[in-house]
Amino acid sequence: MATVYLAIQESVDREVALKVMSPALLADPNFGERFLREARIAAKLHHRHVVGVHDVGRHGDLHYIAMEYLGGGPIQTKEGGARSVPFALRVTREIAAALGYAHSKGFVHRDVKPDNILLRDDTAAALTDFGIARASDSATRMTRTGAVIGTPHYMSPEQARGKPIDGRADLYSLGIVLFELLTGHVPYQAEDSLAVGIMHLTEPVPNLPDSLNALQPLLDVMLAKKPEDRYQSGDELAQAIREYEMAIAKGELPSLMQPSATERDEILNSLPALNRSTPNRATTPPVMNTPTRGAGDRAKRAEPTIGRIDDFGGEQPRRGGAQRTETAEEGGGRRVLGYLLLLVALGVLGAGVWFNQDQLRKLLPNNEVSNALTQADQAFAAGRIVGAPDSAAALYEGILRKDPDNTQARDGLRKVGERLVTDARAAIANSNLPEAKSLAVKARELLRGGELIDKLDAELKAKEEVKNPIGELLDRAEAARKAGKLIGGEDSAAALLKKALETEPGNAVARQGMGNVLYALSDQTKVLLAQKKLDEAKQRIDEMEKLDRTFVGLAELRAALADVRAADARQGEQLLNQAESQLKKGLVTTPQGTSALDLFRAAQAKDPQNPRVRAGLAQVARSILLTANAALEDSDAGAAERQLALAESIGAPQGEVAALRGRLRELKERNAIQTQAQSVSPAQQAEIDSFLSRADAALQRGDLVDPPGDSAYDMFRGALGLDRNNARAKAGIASIPSRAKALFDGTIAAGKLSKAGAYIDAVETVDGSDASLPGLKAKLAQAYAKQAVQQISEGSVDAASRSLSRARALAPQDPAVVDAEAKLKAAQGG
Repeated sequence: MATVYLAIQESVDREVALKVMSPALLADPNFGERFLREARIAAKLHHRHVVGVHDVGRHGDLHYIAMEYLGGGPIQTKEGGARSVPFALRVTREIAAALGYAHSKGFVHRDVKPDNILLRDDTAAALTDFGIARASDSATRMTRTGAVIGTPHYMSPEQARGKPIDGRADLYSLGIVLFELLTGHVPYQAEDSLAVGIMHLTEPVPNLPDSLNALQPLLDVMLAKKPEDRYQSGDELAQAIREYEMAIAKGELPSLMQPSATERDEILNSLPALNRSTPNRATTPPVMNTPTRGAGDRAKRAEPTIGRIDDFGGEQPRRGGAQRTETAEEGGGRRVLGYLLLLVALGVLGAGVWFNQDQLRKLLPNNEVSNALTQADQAFAAGRIVGAPDSAAALYEGILRKDPDNTQARDGLRKVGERLVTDARAAIANSNLPEAKSLAVKARELLRGGELIDKLDAELKAKEEVKNPIGELLDRAEAARKAGKLIGGEDSAAALLKKALETEPGNAVARQGMGNVLYALSDQTKVLLAQKKLDEAKQRIDEMEKLDRTFVGLAELRAALADVRAADARQGEQLLNQAESQLKKGLVTTPQGTSALDLFRAAQAKDPQNPRVRAGLAQVARSILLTANAALEDSDAGAAERQLALAESIGAPQGEVAALRGRLRELKERNAIQTQAQSVSPAQQAEIDSFLSRADAALQRGDLVDPPGDSAYDMFRGALGLDRNNARAKAGIASIPSRAKALFDGTIAAGKLSKAGAYIDAVETVDGSDASLPGLKAKLAQAYAKQAVQQISEGSVDAASRSLSRARALAPQDPAVVDAEAKLKAAQGG
């Protein structure tokens, strides 16, 4: 339906995913409307876990949508396989939240599957491709009543029946995705889509492996056959998954995993705040005995109320006797006194809280922050100061991200900074200046300057002045030059000499040393130019210019670089012309070395930015994808796999490759099922024997790929059509190239050149990468050239022209062909 490109939106200089509808679909207005509807729906959804839409429009005959570019790729790799339990649960929870949001806006996605769930750079999941989504309250339907639309392996039972659906169908599909993430395969597999749909309707919910049994209650609800037995909203599902993640992080589900401290923190940091208004369902793990407290619990509690200040200072009614009645003056005086006492008490209380806040915080119940503080203090005591995720600095900083006002964490970071200053001073004392500088940088980041840092900088500077006089710099530079370390790093010859010249610009020894370095770099650059490593040569010239832009050899080197690039451009142009010629002839990947792909790659090495190269490789990729598609149509999984790998290696559109890989996975599954269930009837066996007998006879006659229908190749394929695992048929097809090569020389000697060409076709049909093909073609081309020369001598110029045309198609650069062309041109008077 569409191809997705990685593009740059130039107005704001950002990467976007540009989805362009295939122009071939414009003839059907439904596709255009569906495409625009996807853009309208996605543009209305603004959610962390939904791929956003920037723009939609049309340019000429091209409809396009500009969307967020997510660099993390799909959640399931092309190799498939199970993912970790934390990853599977987190992705499912995030997409459940996205679906809950979309459903609340009135949209049902209808095609939730792994290919439509992408990962951001921070690994957060996002839902995309609302191409078949629709508004749940819309009166307009893009499919006829009862039509089934979606992906069979992920359809809910009601969706498979073609019945009206709501958001609970999406949650069922998400359950299939969770099952696949946990196990590496979908729960229901069969030969065709109809059989898969029936399994969704009738088969029980599949059981997870024993190691994942704790998650079975969750899947039982997600994959319930009736919508009313499932979770009723995405938020409810997300809340249920969150409870499982909490249990895993606390170590309450050891059968699923026993998390390390780092894994526990990763799980907890990924969790959103608890939604207390969402009811719990029966899927809560049995180890989690504390129910989620909902609105009903709050209704049973007596909420605190604000008292009246007039109640302070007055007498309470006396027990068992008459009450005293006070005068207005007495009451007023008591109220004023009450005000004053209350204000004084509040002031004292506030001051006490402020000055003792750290001590009071220690009295609070244990929570995540206090646990983290304990871990940070322990890390500091153990000497894990900085660097690792469980270091004191990392833990204190993590606390401050959650609680910016936490004074204990701030004090902890200050202690870490002071410890780093102490360690830096020890490194200075040991003359380890690189270590001291590194520690000083980290300390400066934590302490943000101050007297300690100023003193440390002064000590470093004093140590450097003592340690690095001019003489020592020059000695170290000469040693680096002799060791071949001319540039790159502070201890290179160029860097040390530059530092010496900055300290003493007129130092003749330093200037001579820099000249020696530049001449050595010049020699290296000339070697790089000879090796055609032009990018490295350009980088080396730029580095030399930074060292001394007046160096006399720079102009010569730049001219030499320009000459080599010009020569490469000319060679690249020739290669491009040859590549485009081979592409027109359909010689996309064969013959090896002179195929369109090989020639375009050679041209790319000469000029990587050439637009003709990019366009040519795009056409090659398209042709390879068509070949892969044909292999899939022929149920040839091996050939399709090879073609897709080749297409990916030259940057074929990811969307098309992903779609074909999806079909390839389904083909492999069908082949596996068929391999297990295939049986051949007696009648079919008789037909197979007939095919094999006729194939052997054709093989002996030399009818290898011609005539169509009666050739050995077609007979063997007929047998494989009835029994794809037939060993005789496979061996017969594999024997065709050797048989063709055995017959080839005889036909050349007999002058049967057309028959010889048919034998070359036989080799190429069975194995297009056969190493002998170029030699066979050259030999036949020479025979045709010889025949053309004979025909010229006999005065048959037209016949010679036809013979030479066949020779050129086989080996245009062969000397015999070139010589025959010259003779033909002379015979034609030109």
